Amino acid sequence: MKKIATSLALFLASQLACAQTVYNGYDAYYLSRKGIFRNASPLRIDGSRNAVVHWQNQRIELKRSKPFRGEFTVNDDIGSHAISFVNFPYACIEGKSSSASGTAVRHTSVYLLDAKEGGRVKAYKLPSLFAACSEVRLDRHGRPLFFDADYVYEKGSESAVGVILREYVLNNREFVSTGHSVKTHFVEPENVWKFEVATEQ
Repeated sequence: MKKIATSLALFLASQLACAQTVYNGYDAYYLSRKGIFRNASPLRIDGSRNAVVHWQNQRIELKRSKPFRGEFTVNDDIGSHAISFVNFPYACIEGKSSSASGTAVRHTSVYLLDAKEGGRVKAYKLPSLFAACSEVRLDRHGRPLFFDADYVYEKGSESAVGVILREYVLNNREFVSTGHSVKTHFVEPENVWKFEVATEQ
């Protein structure tokens, strides 16, 4: 009887160890990684249209940021409730357009500011789908890493079953793929906010 109880306990422990973590939102997943932005740090941001950020004694116009492919620096893309973070020599601003509705709310405008090399602060607009400042982390060379998200579909289906997060690094002012990716799986049909990690490579 004791042997059966011990075997059952070991079996249950192994099942729990194999159980996937279910994330309620992408920020929850990003915070489980080694992100450099965790606590908000207010920066002066003038306006929501043609927004200007004041940092390091500089006036940084977000519309002049270098955008990731397919992204645009447009009027009012951070809205009037933008959040900022600072972890010198980097800062980050995230927000949503005040006109966002429907599936557009899945997009967050994320701007990364880089003062690492001194001189003029460099600004970048990162991919927006399921984006957050909390996803930004550093590689072993101190270069920012971030994800570009895209939906995953099963053959013959028009409903996404998950998301693939492809990792990029900022290298010499260029967005360069690292080849690393994370594939997620939605645990509830058509609920894009509740997922588990399916594969990572």
